[in-house]
Amino acid sequence: MKLRYLTGFLVLAAAISFAGPETESFGPGQAIADEIRSAAGADAAFVPAGVLNENAKGDLASYLQFPGDQIAVVKLTGAQIKAALERSVSLYPSPNPSFLQISGLDVNFKKSAEAESRVTGVTINGSALEMGSSYEVAMPNSLARGGLGYFTIWKKEAVVRTLPGTTLESLLKGKSGNVKETRWHAGE
Repeated sequence: MKLRYLTGFLVLAAAISFAGPETESFGPGQAIADEIRSAAGADAAFVPAGVLNENAKGDLASYLQFPGDQIAVVKLTGAQIKAALERSVSLYPSPNPSFLQISGLDVNFKKSAEAESRVTGVTINGSALEMGSSYEVAMPNSLARGGLGYFTIWKKEAVVRTLPGTTLESLLKGKSGNVKETRWHAGE
């Protein structure tokens, strides 16, 4: 009897530890990505789980661990975007601070595939991602400079602009949001 209880507890604990912005689409994180993308007029946006506080209460700014970070726009090829998405799910289903909350993108991935070959399909604003095309992606400046290991995918020189006088906090203060539809679709 005790063994069953303990086993059930461990399963529940494991399920709880994998929920949130570090492993899946997270409503407030996606809403933050939407706001960043809109403010920057970019094709897409990335917000890494490592800058989010999943237990926040209040406006979208309350979910930020680094509210003073500015917003940058990085010019990336479709191949670089796909590489970033691969990095995002490289540790799936384990929690990963590099996991990206996204806007403007819809991603299918195969959770049982080897890392670096999990992403099976990407659309950007409803059209297939073209590997050789260039896209503007908005993100926190810390990520734009290559934080969380993304320096292996793009260099800080890929930043084409920052939003002057705009921090994540100033953009998100007083705004609420919780995107319910998932943008990451896991298949076997």
